[in-house]
Amino acid sequence: MLIDPCGRLTYNLRVSVTSKCNLHCIFCHKEGNDVISDRLTPKAIEEIVKITASYGVRKVKITGGEPLLRKDIVEIVNRIASIQGIQDISMVTNASLLETFAEPLKRAGLRRININLPSLDPEKYHELTKGKLEPVLRGVRSAVRHGLIPAKINMVLLKDVNDDELDDYINFAREVSAQVQVIELEPIKIRSNLYDKMHIEPDSIERVLENKALRSWVRESMQNRRVYDLNGTIVEVVHPVDNTEFCAFCNRIRLTNDGAFKPCLMRDDNNVYIDNVMDEYNGSKILKAYLKSVMSREPYFKPYKQ
Repeated sequence: MLIDPCGRLTYNLRVSVTSKCNLHCIFCHKEGNDVISDRLTPKAIEEIVKITASYGVRKVKITGGEPLLRKDIVEIVNRIASIQGIQDISMVTNASLLETFAEPLKRAGLRRININLPSLDPEKYHELTKGKLEPVLRGVRSAVRHGLIPAKINMVLLKDVNDDELDDYINFAREVSAQVQVIELEPIKIRSNLYDKMHIEPDSIERVLENKALRSWVRESMQNRRVYDLNGTIVEVVHPVDNTEFCAFCNRIRLTNDGAFKPCLMRDDNNVYIDNVMDEYNGSKILKAYLKSVMSREPYFKPYKQ
């Protein structure tokens, strides 16, 4: 397992398979990337993940854009699942297409799912995403029914938009046997005036959860984020902004859909492109780019920033 210059292990690979999306969420950080063409074939993705797995990557999270827009997404999951050393495959999705994909994805080897759901109010959901809420809710239920668990509902916290919906999220998660992740809005690929308007620190939400919870604990392997048990329904709170622990405990590296390793979500000036990425079998080029990207990793937020 590789260790970066700041002493952090690197065992979690986020693979962006597309930058295309069928929704238009006003707060989306797009995995830190602009909209670009999808260059990675299923075979290329398999070869890249295989190389990283041989150097300690154990977890793969498939992201986008919206991954389910790729017609070959089930094949991609199946190829990753066949790689020796990969212990966990998950996916981030808006769930609008998940109802029909949940079963084949589970059969292909997907273990769990994260679902971006910015509101449980149909009107607010449409205003935020330009999409319809009901297919998403059916997708969540389908994921749980077919064993993609834990199914985690990502609630990006938006000031004066959804910060009054916490109880609704908890009740829905309890109803469908899912979990909730309350996530602080990040200032990535979003207009500064919109960020200033909609950003709210999760402290007030945490105080509410502390009062409601039967117990709480800290996930040391996940940036010391706090987890709350609300009578069997699990709620996590993610503080990524100006959080030194978020950076100090980071174990991730990203693969963009155009064939670059991205050492840090918050930056795009140090991406490392794989030479001739469509030359799918050139393991030496993949390894060279991967090693360079790991050695380029440094915490973004002070005091750990070099």
